[in-house]
Amino acid sequence: MLRRLLPLCLLAGLLLGTKCSFDPETAEPCLTPLADHEPLCNPSAADSPWGTTHRASYAQASSPFAGPAPDQAVTAEHVVLPGPPIGLDFTSPYADGGVAVWGSPLGLQGAVVKLDHETFQVIDIYIPADRETDPPNFAAGISGAYNALDRNDRFIVGRTTFLEVYADEVPGDRFSPIALVKREFLPPAAFCRSDDIVAGMVLTYDDHVAFVTEEGVLGVIPRDPARMTAANLRTWSVNGAACADASVPRDELEIVSNSLAADEDGGIYLVTSAAMYKFHFDGSALSLVWRAEYEAGDGGASSIRLGPGSGSTPSLMGTRLDDDRFVVITDGQDLMHLVLFWRDAIPADWTPLPGRDPRVACEFPVTFGDPTATESLSEQSVLVRGHAAVVVNNLLQDESQIPPFPIAVVQNAFAALLGGDPDLAPFGIERIDWDPETRTCRSVWSNDAISIPNGIPAMSQATNLFYGIGQRDGVFGLEGVDFDAGESRLFVPGALTECSQEAIDSINPLLLVFIGPLLQELPGSCENAFFAGTEVGPDGAVVTGTFQGASKYTPEAMLEVPALVRAGAGVRQGIDLANRALAALPDDPEAALDATRRGVTQLDATIAAFVVALEAAGPPPGATLARKVLTAQARQKFALATRMLAGPAGGPAAAERAEAFVEDARRLLLVADALDD
Repeated sequence: MLRRLLPLCLLAGLLLGTKCSFDPETAEPCLTPLADHEPLCNPSAADSPWGTTHRASYAQASSPFAGPAPDQAVTAEHVVLPGPPIGLDFTSPYADGGVAVWGSPLGLQGAVVKLDHETFQVIDIYIPADRETDPPNFAAGISGAYNALDRNDRFIVGRTTFLEVYADEVPGDRFSPIALVKREFLPPAAFCRSDDIVAGMVLTYDDHVAFVTEEGVLGVIPRDPARMTAANLRTWSVNGAACADASVPRDELEIVSNSLAADEDGGIYLVTSAAMYKFHFDGSALSLVWRAEYEAGDGGASSIRLGPGSGSTPSLMGTRLDDDRFVVITDGQDLMHLVLFWRDAIPADWTPLPGRDPRVACEFPVTFGDPTATESLSEQSVLVRGHAAVVVNNLLQDESQIPPFPIAVVQNAFAALLGGDPDLAPFGIERIDWDPETRTCRSVWSNDAISIPNGIPAMSQATNLFYGIGQRDGVFGLEGVDFDAGESRLFVPGALTECSQEAIDSINPLLLVFIGPLLQELPGSCENAFFAGTEVGPDGAVVTGTFQGASKYTPEAMLEVPALVRAGAGVRQGIDLANRALAALPDDPEAALDATRRGVTQLDATIAAFVVALEAAGPPPGATLARKVLTAQARQKFALATRMLAGPAGGPAAAERAEAFVEDARRLLLVADALDD
């Protein structure tokens, strides 16, 4: 039964853990996890629970899968690496069911690392100077912080003036050494000025890599190494003619110090030190959709800041077609605000906020529960799940303790490490929600007793916790916070109480001159998140980069999401896909075809979840059985619509018949969703 319901490759992945080779011309649509508030899966990205920085192209840093739960026994582990990896990416399963973890630690070595997730041991470290006769130069700063695994499990990272593609030297071998597949040096058109370098990157939904430079040049290039060439590069400079005007100082340019987000409709989102942008890429050309200014501040408020303006990679909020949909950042005011921008067309009946761009839907002060607060700051992207957003405080209690350093990255490093001093560490987290009924934001809760000094938090919908690398009395560890109440439910100390000699030896000698005494004062600094993302892995473990390494927190068992919960979410996903297809018809049959093909895949998995629920329940509950039957009928309607839209005849008649089939599917799914199990 199950074999008939699932595509063969998907079935093998679920039951055997095998890796499926990916051919975009013939592959089945990717499977979006059966969960509410999930963005459509990106067919360009790895089939992985966390395949890129911020988890996926929506950059929400939230997951439907389970991490450690309260009252579970959790094991902490640590591995030393040649630098701090900001994002760690999990591959799809290999033939033996195992998973590898890739990362690109910051530093002048330009290292790429590959770990075995099960043992959390290093498989290989690729350092260009050790393996190449003419290695490139690498810059200090955020260049190289952002990375992604693509659908072929190739690891892509943008550094300095080039893009790099890495893969297994022996295809399909989890323990294979790392091989450099491609290093594409970008042409001058990809940069504003001669000192410009790549800042961030994201995988688009149409087999491209979008990257942005520190001086505001957006580039889009194919992810296929054979097509990753200058001839296929498309660019757009937000600074325009000012790039070539030597009379314009660099600090008057719009600067980027974060990464990008991308949606399923070709939207690419970037934030500069002055404005939020939406671009559109149609497969061959880039165009500007909108630009909206925000309150960027003066950029000099804190040594923890990596750049002026917003400290957050844009996060996309709203995943269904009928959701209010936004792009979310924190701004640069002294008292930071959460800012939501209408992502698509501004509603015709929207009343703009006084004195703000009409695209700004919400500008809400983040006080972390202190009504008298005049300062707040976060250098992390905003965690988003549904219409909820969580922000963590990064502002040290007393920045006068930071000596003036001549090098900005040393200043940033010193400030980040001071987050481990309980007398100076930042405290405060806050959840702020958008209310679609009132069209306003509101604070749901705040907690000023929790300290997540500088790590990017992550959400697990399965455990209803969000996780961050927190410090308690100078000890770093995994903090798990109730998403509904804002109270701590879990704390697991890190594996290290002090940095190993191996870790100390791996620090750049120049940096060590400045921070060495601080490491002696704060010996647990190698568990400091150091701006890295907290990530929910494939077996319930949470993994994070740290200063000169990475840490893993593994629960005794992974909590399974109940089959009926997954099936219910799959039904609602089918309704959304029907809405998308109907909205696209008759004008955009290609978009409608994508929605109907996705509908078949999603409902195949939904039916399989219903089967599991029925088998576990003993005698079939009438409502559950009825929902399964209705879902199977809707699946057939999606399949018939797909046949119409993909058939050789095409044309208005085929589109009209497809529309009727999709309407039938939607009606069936609405009935299934209304039934009570």
